[in-house]
Amino acid sequence: MNNENKGIHPTGVSSRVWIALVALCVANVVAHLMVMPSLPAQIPTHWGANGAVDGWGPSWMASALGVLPLALLAMFCVVPRIDPKGEAYRTSGKFYQGFVIAFTLFMCAISWLGELTVWGVVPAVGSVNVLISGVVGLLFIGVGNYLPRVKQNYTLGIKTPWALADPENWRRTQRFGGACFMVLGIGLIVMGVAGSVLSSEVVAAVIAALAFGSVGAVYVYSYLLWRKSQRAAR
Repeated sequence: MNNENKGIHPTGVSSRVWIALVALCVANVVAHLMVMPSLPAQIPTHWGANGAVDGWGPSWMASALGVLPLALLAMFCVVPRIDPKGEAYRTSGKFYQGFVIAFTLFMCAISWLGELTVWGVVPAVGSVNVLISGVVGLLFIGVGNYLPRVKQNYTLGIKTPWALADPENWRRTQRFGGACFMVLGIGLIVMGVAGSVLSSEVVAAVIAALAFGSVGAVYVYSYLLWRKSQRAAR
């Protein structure tokens, strides 16, 4: 093994990072189980676009949600191993490692929203939508910034049929898609702030329009690139 690869997991993520994240996720599950007896029978499980609690569930749902980061972490570890182009995870710089770290931390934090609301740490009205939309928006902006660095593979990145068939199409599609991700991230942040003055229906409609519009734009762009390359080859 080369020195430069020493300590690097086959997924392209540092072995130390995997160990630290597993320890964090296990501690997260244990902490949820420890506080569960002190929770009321019903806890908040959903917040509307205006930041107000509009859904409740049994207290055990907090512990179930606490397991989710660990389950997702296991998926993040397995996917690069079964991807036929798994080498892309090791040649995409620190993108995948950064994504796994950020997403795991985000999911661990989100898993505590119910308890924190019950304890009065997080207000039951007006702030959760700003918090979640802001963090998710920043994640989208971060992913969009690094998306052009993702090498061709079957599970990570924007996988249109034409991008998977042509490395140059892949490169340009990821670059365009990265810009769309950043626009969507900014839109999420704006809608999170605007949720206090707009109705839930309007916020949901705007976010859906941004999401579907971004996906549609990327697919059309990738297809047009393929059409152009086909014509040039004739």
